[in-house]
Order: sequence, then structure tokens, then C-alpha cells
Amino acid sequence: MRIPLIQLFSKSALFLALCGLVCGESKAKIFAYVDSDGKLIISDRQEDSRFKSFDPANLKALHQSWSTRGSADGARHDERARRYNSIINDIAHEVGVNAHLLHAVIQVESAYNPQALSNKGAQGLMQLIPATAARFGVDEVYDPESNIRGGARYLKILLDRFDDDLQLTLAAYNAGEGAVQKYKNTIPPYPDTQAYVVRVLEIFQKRIHRERNSS
Repeated sequence: MRIPLIQLFSKSALFLALCGLVCGESKAKIFAYVDSDGKLIISDRQEDSRFKSFDPANLKALHQSWSTRGSADGARHDERARRYNSIINDIAHEVGVNAHLLHAVIQVESAYNPQALSNKGAQGLMQLIPATAARFGVDEVYDPESNIRGGARYLKILLDRFDDDLQLTLAAYNAGEGAVQKYKNTIPPYPDTQAYVVRVLEIFQKRIHRERNSS
């Protein structure tokens, strides 16, 4: 059973689709990948090497967190995103990373708050930890342009390392390259990381779909 999530527009539709895959199978896995058109394809089996596994229990937890957000939250994100459109588009072209991917990462990481600081010390729009900021020469970590450029350069390195596999790239951005390597180039079985990958990809494909519909 395959479901292209590009056609799903609500949180409840996504959740019901996922539940439909695993109904009656408490130990079932969900497999997913992003195709060349930006669609997130999910299946109840690993049909080929593109599909990566996700734990349905983690996605249920993700749905519960989504259910607390309303359409007003999405509108606020759109308003904040417009403030950084020009910077993001310029950096995406400069670095060679899809602008929609940068938007999706920023929305999940910081909700477009340039002063965001996590309890683990991640900072700014793309939530760079100090080591990553230093690695990419980001001296002004709360400066939007510097922060986005550092995060974009890191994403580009990860995309190259994982052969443009978005799932592994995002897993590495969230959990670290070492964690993905530890689990033999699969998404680590961490609930936060698995939820993060799905959420970023869902935002990414919705942005692509919206752009196509507006053109």
C-alpha cells in the first residue's frame, strides 16, 4: 500500500493514512522515501533500497504534538517565513540546497525565531550547536544570514555524504552524523529524530505542492 503524502493536506489525514498501514500489526514498520517530485511516499513494506523504516509508535506521538497546533500557527509561520524569503533564496542558490528544504528545517528547528536557544545549546534559526557554528565559521550565530548560511552549508555536506537521501540527511542534522553511521546508514531509532524527519519532510513537500499550484 503506497500513499503519496503530497495529496494529504491535514494532520488528521496523515495520521489516518499511517494508522491504515499498521492497523492490526502492533510490531509493523512504516517505510518511506521522498521521490524526485518531492512527494513523501509511504508503504507497509520495504519495496526497494530507497525506503527507510519508521516506528509507527513514534509517528503517533508526533501526531499528538501536531494536534495541539491550529491553522493560526501555520499562518504565523507563513508570515515569519516571508521575512527571510530573500535571504533563504539567495543562500539556497549560493550553496546548492533547495530553498524549500531550508524553510522546512528552519520552521521545525526554531519556528523562524532568530533568537531561539534550545536546552542543549543549539542557537538561532537553524539551531546550530557551538561546534557546528565553529565548523562553518559562523561567528554571529544569532545573525539570520550567518546562521542560515552555516546551516545550509552543513545540509549540503550531509546531502553529498548521503547521496541526496533526504531522510538520512535530516536524521544526521538532528542526531548527528555519528548516530546515522552507528546504525549503518539508517535513521536512528530515536523517537525525536524519527518524528523530526517526518515533520520536516511533510512541511517540505507541502511547500513544493503550494508553489506548483500557484504557478
